[in-house]
Amino acid sequence: MTLDQNTANKAPGDPVRSADWNDLAAAVLRHETGKLDLSGGTVTGLLTAQGGLTAPQSLGVQLLTPEQASFDNITVSEVQMINRDIPFQTDATLLLVGHGHGTTADVNHPLTMRIKVDGVTTGTFDGEGVEWGRGYLAASRDTWLPITAIGTTRVLAGTRNLQLTAGGGTPGAMVSLHEPALWVIRLGAG
Repeated sequence: MTLDQNTANKAPGDPVRSADWNDLAAAVLRHETGKLDLSGGTVTGLLTAQGGLTAPQSLGVQLLTPEQASFDNITVSEVQMINRDIPFQTDATLLLVGHGHGTTADVNHPLTMRIKVDGVTTGTFDGEGVEWGRGYLAASRDTWLPITAIGTTRVLAGTRNLQLTAGGGTPGAMVSLHEPALWVIRLGAG
């Protein structure tokens, strides 16, 4: 219910009718239960935004793909599949998921996939040289299997270079990777 303008525009000394008072009280009560608190809350019904919605730049999902879909007969230790400079307006914590379908010519020489941010493999333990953010695949020739590498990192505001690389691990080992992709999932500023 909307309020009559005469109810809201009273001068000092004007009488307030009981019906006007009751309408004002009902409007206040409706406001307390029907408002959307700008500091947060739960919307239980349908929410419509005519001007659109925005989220902090530290949240979101982005899919990076290479210009070519197939990387066959790789015989070097590392090839860049995806190499992109991504601007970050704010600091962000990232979950990075690289995937594709690969095969190897020799099960003793696996296909190795890495995710790098500014040239550093995600999941590298400082000073230890141990990488937990890599994906490995050893399959018999002509057997194609999914391969996944997952890493997390925190990036500061600015432009950051993200890479998805793959290779045979040792020079001369022949591997192939098809349909590589890198998911960049921004989890927030924390």
